[in-house]
Amino acid sequence: MESPPVTEIIRFTPKESYLASAQGALEDFFKILASTDGFISAYHGLQLEESESGEKRACIAILWETLEHHQALQKDANKYSELRAAIDGAADNRRMFHVFPESDPSCGFTANVLELVEITLKAGHTKADIDEPMNVLMAQEPPGIVGRPTWGQVHEDREKLAMFVGWSSTQAHSNSCNNTTGVANDAIEKITEHLHGRDTKHVKLEKYS
Repeated sequence: MESPPVTEIIRFTPKESYLASAQGALEDFFKILASTDGFISAYHGLQLEESESGEKRACIAILWETLEHHQALQKDANKYSELRAAIDGAADNRRMFHVFPESDPSCGFTANVLELVEITLKAGHTKADIDEPMNVLMAQEPPGIVGRPTWGQVHEDREKLAMFVGWSSTQAHSNSCNNTTGVANDAIEKITEHLHGRDTKHVKLEKYS
């Protein structure tokens, strides 16, 4: 069975160039990615919530065939230098991580709203501790959900996970939170026992083409 694409997430503070013309500001960045072996697709957009300091935030999501394909790009000194220069003009305060999702997350990336959740496990706890209830939660189909939600391990930190859920609107997500079923509530309670914290944000993504 073919593995789901590895998902690279870049969270950043958008510069004025990105706010003025997001696609234009990242055009060279995406062109370099598109010429790279193992690249599948890329998405970008503004976070709907401001940061705690009141700053706008944004996100890029890049799908790779494997983690090794992105690592090969990082090892190509000339090409990676060009890539970094291409994003420097559009994005400050960048933070990157990779997720190994349980299934292809791209259906959520094309929704009106993507719920992006970064999950931190308690010390000593692992993904295996919440596999069963998370899979139960992911199987729920509340009104307003788009595609199939998914989640997975963060490569850079064994106590970090990420979840991707597509919604028709932020209101649909809010309604779902206020009207959870008994099955979903039971799953959430089991998951919460193992969590140190979670950070939930919403993003409106646009596919690079």
